[in-house]
Amino acid sequence: MRRSEPSTARSIAARTAALLLCPALVLASGAPVLAEGSPRPGGVVRIGQKVDVSGFHGLDVSDIAPGYEDSWLVTVVNERPEPVTVGVRVDDLRNAENGCSGPESRVDDTCDGDGELGEHLRLRLGTPDNVRMFSAPLDEAVSGSGQLVTVPAQGETEVVIGLRLPASTGNEVQTDSVDFVLVWRAETVLGTVPETAEDGVELRSTVVGGDSSADLAQTGARIMLLVGLAVALVAGGALLFLMTRRGGAERQPADRSTER
Repeated sequence: MRRSEPSTARSIAARTAALLLCPALVLASGAPVLAEGSPRPGGVVRIGQKVDVSGFHGLDVSDIAPGYEDSWLVTVVNERPEPVTVGVRVDDLRNAENGCSGPESRVDDTCDGDGELGEHLRLRLGTPDNVRMFSAPLDEAVSGSGQLVTVPAQGETEVVIGLRLPASTGNEVQTDSVDFVLVWRAETVLGTVPETAEDGVELRSTVVGGDSSADLAQTGARIMLLVGLAVALVAGGALLFLMTRRGGAERQPADRSTER
Protein backbone atom coordinates (compact mmCIF):
# COMPACT_ATOMS: atom_id res chain seq x y z
CA MET A 1 0.00 0.00 0.00
CA ARG A 2 2.83 2.44 0.79
CA ARG A 3 4.31 2.14 -2.70
CA SER A 4 1.13 3.40 -4.36
CA GLU A 5 1.23 6.81 -2.63
CA PRO A 6 4.20 8.27 -4.56
CA SER A 7 2.70 6.93 -7.78
CA THR A 8 -0.60 8.67 -7.03
CA ALA A 9 1.18 11.95 -6.23
CA ARG A 10 3.15 11.79 -9.47
CA SER A 11 -0.06 11.11 -11.40
CA ILE A 12 -1.76 14.17 -9.90
CA ALA A 13 1.25 16.40 -10.64
CA ALA A 14 1.46 15.13 -14.21
CA ARG A 15 -2.23 15.82 -14.81
CA THR A 16 -1.86 19.32 -13.36
CA ALA A 17 1.06 20.08 -15.67
CA ALA A 18 -0.91 18.78 -18.66
CA LEU A 19 -3.90 20.97 -17.79
CA LEU A 20 -1.62 24.02 -17.65
CA LEU A 21 0.16 23.12 -20.89
CA CYS A 22 -2.94 22.69 -23.05
CA PRO A 23 -4.19 26.32 -22.76
CA ALA A 24 -0.68 27.60 -23.49
CA LEU A 25 -0.50 25.56 -26.67
CA VAL A 26 -3.95 26.72 -27.75
CA LEU A 27 -3.06 30.38 -27.17
CA ALA A 28 0.26 30.06 -28.96
CA SER A 29 -1.35 28.38 -31.95
CA GLY A 30 -3.82 31.27 -32.22
CA ALA A 31 -1.11 33.73 -33.22
CA PRO A 32 -1.43 34.74 -36.87
CA VAL A 33 1.39 33.36 -38.94
CA LEU A 34 1.92 34.45 -42.50
CA ALA A 35 4.23 32.19 -44.43
CA GLU A 36 6.35 33.86 -47.05
CA GLY A 37 4.74 31.93 -49.89
CA SER A 38 3.48 32.96 -53.29
CA PRO A 39 1.85 36.41 -53.43
CA ARG A 40 -1.85 36.63 -54.17
CA PRO A 41 -3.14 37.87 -57.56
CA GLY A 42 -3.16 41.68 -57.68
CA GLY A 43 -4.44 42.35 -61.18
CA VAL A 44 -3.00 44.50 -63.97
CA VAL A 45 -1.68 48.05 -64.27
CA ARG A 46 -1.50 49.36 -67.87
CA ILE A 47 0.81 52.14 -69.02
CA GLY A 48 0.03 54.04 -72.21
CA GLN A 49 -0.27 57.77 -72.55
CA LYS A 50 -1.78 57.51 -69.08
CA VAL A 51 -1.51 55.02 -66.22
CA ASP A 52 -4.63 52.85 -65.96
CA VAL A 53 -5.15 51.20 -62.56
CA SER A 54 -8.70 50.01 -63.26
CA GLY A 55 -7.45 46.43 -63.54
CA PHE A 56 -5.57 46.61 -60.24
CA HIS A 57 -7.38 44.60 -57.55
CA GLY A 58 -8.05 46.48 -54.35
CA LEU A 59 -5.80 44.89 -51.73
CA ASP A 60 -7.66 43.01 -49.01
CA VAL A 61 -5.95 44.52 -45.97
CA SER A 62 -7.69 42.68 -43.15
CA ASP A 63 -6.98 40.67 -40.00
CA ILE A 64 -4.15 43.03 -39.08
CA ALA A 65 -2.18 42.26 -35.94
CA PRO A 66 1.53 42.35 -35.07
CA GLY A 67 3.16 39.76 -37.31
CA TYR A 68 0.76 40.44 -40.21
CA GLU A 69 2.30 40.15 -43.67
CA ASP A 70 0.76 39.83 -47.12
CA SER A 71 1.75 40.45 -50.72
CA TRP A 72 0.17 40.70 -54.17
CA LEU A 73 1.54 40.03 -57.65
CA VAL A 74 0.70 42.77 -60.14
CA THR A 75 1.37 42.57 -63.88
CA VAL A 76 2.52 45.93 -65.27
CA VAL A 77 1.88 46.16 -69.01
CA ASN A 78 3.76 48.80 -71.01
CA GLU A 79 1.88 49.73 -74.18
CA ARG A 80 4.35 52.44 -75.11
CA PRO A 81 7.04 52.07 -77.83
CA GLU A 82 9.80 52.83 -75.32
CA PRO A 83 10.77 51.38 -71.90
CA VAL A 84 9.31 52.94 -68.78
CA THR A 85 10.31 52.86 -65.14
CA VAL A 86 7.72 52.27 -62.44
CA GLY A 87 7.45 53.24 -58.79
CA VAL A 88 4.77 53.72 -56.14
CA ARG A 89 3.88 56.40 -53.62
CA VAL A 90 1.45 56.77 -50.71
CA ASP A 91 -0.90 59.74 -50.97
CA ASP A 92 -3.66 61.08 -48.70
CA LEU A 93 -2.58 58.90 -45.77
CA ARG A 94 -5.05 59.04 -42.90
CA ASN A 95 -4.26 57.41 -39.56
CA ALA A 96 -7.41 56.79 -37.52
CA GLU A 97 -7.10 56.21 -33.78
CA ASN A 98 -10.67 54.86 -33.33
CA GLY A 99 -10.46 55.29 -29.58
CA CYS A 100 -8.34 53.13 -27.31
CA SER A 101 -8.61 49.64 -25.89
CA GLY A 102 -7.58 48.98 -22.29
CA PRO A 103 -4.01 47.83 -23.07
CA GLU A 104 -3.59 50.65 -25.61
CA SER A 105 -4.65 53.38 -23.20
CA ARG A 106 -1.79 52.44 -20.89
CA VAL A 107 0.83 53.25 -23.55
CA ASP A 108 -1.01 55.80 -25.74
CA ASP A 109 -2.36 59.13 -24.45
CA THR A 110 -3.63 60.30 -27.87
CA CYS A 111 -6.85 58.30 -28.00
CA ASP A 112 -8.70 61.22 -29.58
CA GLY A 113 -5.98 62.12 -32.10
CA ASP A 114 -4.30 60.46 -35.04
CA GLY A 115 -3.36 56.80 -34.88
CA GLU A 116 0.12 55.31 -35.00
CA LEU A 117 -0.44 52.45 -37.47
CA GLY A 118 1.12 54.38 -40.36
CA GLU A 119 4.37 54.61 -38.38
CA HIS A 120 4.62 50.82 -38.25
CA LEU A 121 2.77 49.28 -41.22
CA ARG A 122 5.42 48.88 -43.95
CA LEU A 123 4.88 49.10 -47.71
CA ARG A 124 7.11 46.99 -49.93
CA LEU A 125 7.79 47.06 -53.65
CA GLY A 126 9.86 44.60 -55.66
CA THR A 127 9.84 41.82 -58.21
CA PRO A 128 9.43 38.04 -57.73
CA ASP A 129 13.23 37.74 -57.72
CA ASN A 130 13.75 40.64 -55.30
CA VAL A 131 10.63 41.41 -53.28
CA ARG A 132 12.31 44.02 -51.06
CA MET A 133 13.67 46.59 -53.49
CA PHE A 134 11.78 49.15 -51.41
CA SER A 135 10.48 48.90 -47.84
CA ALA A 136 9.31 51.76 -45.64
CA PRO A 137 6.54 52.61 -43.15
CA LEU A 138 3.52 54.23 -44.78
CA ASP A 139 4.41 57.54 -43.11
CA GLU A 140 7.72 57.55 -45.03
CA ALA A 141 6.36 56.02 -48.24
CA VAL A 142 4.63 59.34 -48.95
CA SER A 143 8.00 60.37 -50.41
CA GLY A 144 7.78 57.55 -52.93
CA SER A 145 9.81 54.46 -53.71
CA GLY A 146 11.66 55.95 -56.65
CA GLN A 147 11.53 54.47 -60.15
CA LEU A 148 12.79 51.00 -59.29
CA VAL A 149 11.29 48.65 -61.87
CA THR A 150 11.88 48.86 -65.63
CA VAL A 151 9.24 47.59 -68.04
CA PRO A 152 10.41 46.99 -71.62
CA ALA A 153 8.78 48.64 -74.62
CA GLN A 154 5.58 46.84 -75.62
CA GLY A 155 6.28 44.38 -72.83
CA GLU A 156 5.26 43.51 -69.31
CA THR A 157 6.86 42.92 -65.91
CA GLU A 158 5.59 41.33 -62.71
CA VAL A 159 5.75 43.54 -59.64
CA VAL A 160 5.20 42.48 -56.03
CA ILE A 161 3.41 44.84 -53.63
CA GLY A 162 3.53 43.92 -49.96
CA LEU A 163 2.39 45.12 -46.54
CA ARG A 164 3.89 44.08 -43.22
CA LEU A 165 3.28 44.93 -39.56
CA PRO A 166 6.36 43.80 -37.58
CA ALA A 167 5.73 41.34 -34.76
CA SER A 168 7.56 43.70 -32.41
CA THR A 169 4.87 46.39 -32.79
CA GLY A 170 3.41 47.38 -29.41
CA ASN A 171 -0.05 48.08 -28.03
CA GLU A 172 -0.09 51.67 -29.32
CA VAL A 173 -1.57 50.43 -32.64
CA GLN A 174 -4.51 48.56 -31.12
CA THR A 175 -7.84 49.73 -32.61
CA ASP A 176 -5.95 51.87 -35.19
CA SER A 177 -6.65 51.78 -38.93
CA VAL A 178 -5.31 53.51 -42.05
CA ASP A 179 -6.57 54.46 -45.44
CA PHE A 180 -4.50 55.87 -48.27
CA VAL A 181 -4.15 56.14 -52.03
CA LEU A 182 -1.53 53.88 -53.59
CA VAL A 183 -0.20 55.83 -56.56
CA TRP A 184 1.50 54.07 -59.49
CA ARG A 185 3.97 56.33 -61.28
CA ALA A 186 5.44 55.66 -64.72
CA GLU A 187 8.32 57.62 -66.20
CA THR A 188 10.06 57.54 -69.55
CA VAL A 189 12.76 59.72 -71.09
CA LEU A 190 12.11 61.04 -74.58
CA GLY A 191 15.20 62.90 -75.67
CA THR A 192 16.19 64.97 -72.65
CA VAL A 193 12.74 65.58 -71.21
CA PRO A 194 11.30 63.01 -68.78
CA GLU A 195 7.63 62.25 -69.30
CA THR A 196 5.61 61.06 -66.34
CA ALA A 197 2.11 59.72 -65.75
CA GLU A 198 0.46 58.38 -62.64
CA ASP A 199 -2.79 57.15 -61.20
CA GLY A 200 -3.84 55.78 -57.83
CA VAL A 201 -6.34 53.55 -56.09
CA GLU A 202 -7.66 54.01 -52.56
CA LEU A 203 -6.89 51.32 -49.99
CA ARG A 204 -8.25 50.93 -46.48
CA SER A 205 -7.21 48.61 -43.66
CA THR A 206 -9.41 47.06 -41.02
CA VAL A 207 -8.99 48.04 -37.37
CA VAL A 208 -6.01 46.35 -35.74
CA GLY A 209 -7.43 43.50 -33.70
CA GLY A 210 -10.92 44.21 -35.04
CA ASP A 211 -11.34 40.65 -36.33
CA SER A 212 -11.33 37.75 -33.90
CA SER A 213 -8.90 35.87 -36.12
CA ALA A 214 -6.34 38.64 -35.71
CA ASP A 215 -6.35 37.99 -31.96
CA LEU A 216 -3.80 40.74 -31.19
CA ALA A 217 -1.01 38.23 -31.20
CA GLN A 218 1.75 38.73 -28.64
CA THR A 219 0.56 42.11 -27.36
CA GLY A 220 -0.77 43.51 -24.10
CA ALA A 221 -2.68 41.22 -21.78
CA ARG A 222 -2.05 38.27 -24.10
CA ILE A 223 1.68 38.36 -23.41
CA MET A 224 1.06 38.64 -19.67
CA LEU A 225 -1.23 35.60 -19.83
CA LEU A 226 1.36 33.57 -21.71
CA VAL A 227 4.06 34.62 -19.25
CA GLY A 228 1.81 33.59 -16.37
CA LEU A 229 1.16 30.22 -17.96
CA ALA A 230 4.88 29.75 -18.58
CA VAL A 231 5.61 30.43 -14.89
CA ALA A 232 2.88 27.99 -13.89
CA LEU A 233 4.35 25.33 -16.18
CA VAL A 234 7.80 25.78 -14.65
CA ALA A 235 6.32 25.57 -11.17
CA GLY A 236 4.35 22.47 -12.14
CA GLY A 237 7.48 20.83 -13.52
CA ALA A 238 9.42 21.62 -10.36
CA LEU A 239 6.59 20.20 -8.23
CA LEU A 240 6.53 17.03 -10.31
CA PHE A 241 10.33 16.66 -9.94
CA LEU A 242 10.25 17.15 -6.16
CA MET A 243 7.35 14.74 -5.65
CA THR A 244 9.03 12.12 -7.82
CA ARG A 245 12.29 12.52 -5.92
CA ARG A 246 10.51 12.37 -2.57
CA GLY A 247 8.62 9.26 -3.64
CA GLY A 248 11.88 7.54 -4.56
CA ALA A 249 13.41 8.42 -1.20
CA GLU A 250 10.41 7.05 0.72
CA ARG A 251 10.36 3.87 -1.32
CA GLN A 252 13.99 2.94 -0.48
CA PRO A 253 13.45 2.51 3.34
CA ALA A 254 10.27 0.57 2.68
CA ASP A 255 12.12 -1.81 0.34
CA ARG A 256 14.86 -2.35 2.91
CA SER A 257 12.38 -3.15 5.68
CA THR A 258 10.68 -5.66 3.42
CA GLU A 259 13.99 -7.39 2.70
CA ARG A 260 14.64 -7.73 6.44
